Amino acid sequence: MACRGYFLALDEPRIALVLAQDGDDEGLIEVIKELDMTDVPDECGVDKAWDGIHRCLTEGRLGGEDGTYPLNAVVLGGLPLYQGDDYVVSYNTPAEVREVAAALTELDLEPFTAKYWALDPDEYGAVVDQGELAYLTRYLREITAFYQRAAKSGWASLFVADQ
Repeated sequence: MACRGYFLALDEPRIALVLAQDGDDEGLIEVIKELDMTDVPDECGVDKAWDGIHRCLTEGRLGGEDGTYPLNAVVLGGLPLYQGDDYVVSYNTPAEVREVAAALTELDLEPFTAKYWALDPDEYGAVVDQGELAYLTRYLREITAFYQRAAKSGWASLFVADQ
């Protein structure tokens, strides 16, 4: 699989549909695939940048419990909905989306950049250079805009990545 990630905004009916799959990984992925083929309120593709962005917003590792809230909830720190190994699915409530949007809006890029340059390329699994940093910051701007739109509209968010 490609490890590409994306965010979906969820309104109330879609929140209920996703949360109704509690504990059913196969059902959850089917619902997500259906949402992908319909008009969700908003979406944001992030390619493989989600990994580096999460590491730079937290403590440099890849895990939902790394870092501090609300920045750790941007990508992986929300409620994990998928329990298997094939996907990562993380859910943030509308209230959490508002808090994440506010934190991203106020984000100082200097610590983000410092954490990026401190990444171990072997652990990160990618080269650490200026081009990769530009790639991450471009997608970080898109994620910030996504969260701002979702917060303004009162939507929840779902982050999805295949493994």
